[in-house]
Amino acid sequence: MIKKYNWWKIIILFFCFFTIFLVQRQNLLKPIFVDEQDNFVVAKNLINGNKIYTNIFSHHQPGTYILSGIIQKITNPNTIEMLIQYHRQFIILWSILWIVFILCRFGFQMLGPMIAIELVKNIYLGSLFLAESLVFAPMIYLVLSFLENKFSKKEAFFWGLIASIVGITLAPMWPVLALMILTFCWRYRKKTKNIELMIGGGVLILIITFCFINIKGYFENAILINQKYYIPFAGGDNLIRSIIKSITTPFLYLKDGLNSPESLLIKFFILIFFILIFFLFKEKKWQKIFWILLLLSLTNLRNFELQKIYYDGFHILIWVGLVMTTPFYWLKKKWWILGLLPVIFMISLNRETILNKSNTRQDFEIYYSRIFNMSEAIRTTKNNNDRLLTIPGEVLGYWQAEIKPAGRFIFFYKWMAGVEQLKNEELETFQTKPEYLIFGGDEGLSLTEILKNYKNFSYRGSESSEFFIRNDIYKNFSKEKIDKLKYYGLEVI
Repeated sequence: MIKKYNWWKIIILFFCFFTIFLVQRQNLLKPIFVDEQDNFVVAKNLINGNKIYTNIFSHHQPGTYILSGIIQKITNPNTIEMLIQYHRQFIILWSILWIVFILCRFGFQMLGPMIAIELVKNIYLGSLFLAESLVFAPMIYLVLSFLENKFSKKEAFFWGLIASIVGITLAPMWPVLALMILTFCWRYRKKTKNIELMIGGGVLILIITFCFINIKGYFENAILINQKYYIPFAGGDNLIRSIIKSITTPFLYLKDGLNSPESLLIKFFILIFFILIFFLFKEKKWQKIFWILLLLSLTNLRNFELQKIYYDGFHILIWVGLVMTTPFYWLKKKWWILGLLPVIFMISLNRETILNKSNTRQDFEIYYSRIFNMSEAIRTTKNNNDRLLTIPGEVLGYWQAEIKPAGRFIFFYKWMAGVEQLKNEELETFQTKPEYLIFGGDEGLSLTEILKNYKNFSYRGSESSEFFIRNDIYKNFSKEKIDKLKYYGLEVI
């Protein structure tokens, strides 16, 4: 499976990896996203001895929490800046390792599209520590090896292991994973050892995962609430209609996608994808066409508004990765340069941006200084039993302030206010009058009377801010604590 590369290919690889580092170092602290921060806070709660889905609500899968817990345990960050940078540096390393593996597994012709993905993924938040960022490369491996259908016993075990890791990380991949697993079992029904090893790899990951989660809480939060409330709130069609719409995504991307350099590079690879389909059609390889279109469609059942990028469009990252890489598996290895030419062209166009080092101090000030200062104000004035409640999503406050959440919810959004059970629980938490609030909006809750029990603080001279301390707590603050608040830019309005 592993091939020996000539020295000049190794030089090209190092040049490509260095380019990836230069591109991704621009994003070590930007942009900011609550889904990433949620991973850090739940992971820290796990490190502190609490199983996932026990005392903190989450409707996401546990994979990112477990991995973040491992990263935090090893690196032991003590500031928000270190926390964010360590995780995003891990994403760079993770990407490079998967590129090496995919090149070894499928051939050097995969280099161009794999590097191209690294150049475009930032418009889909691919540099952040998110489930999508972690699983898009493993999904490329799973789909291409499934299409190839040449599994040794060892690879059957490894394939099951990776499929399980993807499954515990990103629930929207369940339909495509389920289809591939069932088809795998059918194809190898006469080679039961392969099936046993594939299932064994998957079960091993599940057993390890069960050690870190509250199983009852998992089914209540990540399954039932998603199915009953969040998915209907997010909207969308049923599975069949979504698949039909998703089949047209390559055409729609060419028509409706943006014309940024990143989008134009994606469009180039989509054209290569159409050429692949044309040749498969010409050779009457109907089964291959069927599987390629179906698997690709199942990876994008949520995002059909292709002008959307960043926070509104990041769910499409896995589809982008697959549509860019799938054609190159069938490309003759001597044509590997075909995928690298547009990459070289894009690098040359953006060389000044790539070579300019990002100002991390400035990025920290823009994106994190406010929550850092508020968190430090809490950490240096709180008592051991004090609690924090944030709404809607300033979750980094819990991590930096090292303070207990007042209730189960470290974030609270409008879709949650539409769930009577969740709404009542959050209102009950407010009724307990947490000592500290970071309050950015009521998100459908009526909190005017409750806020009368709190002192509101301005931040750096603003007329109002989102920072509150309960009246009776602030009344007993010493001069030293009040000076601490002022030091971090907070004064009573």
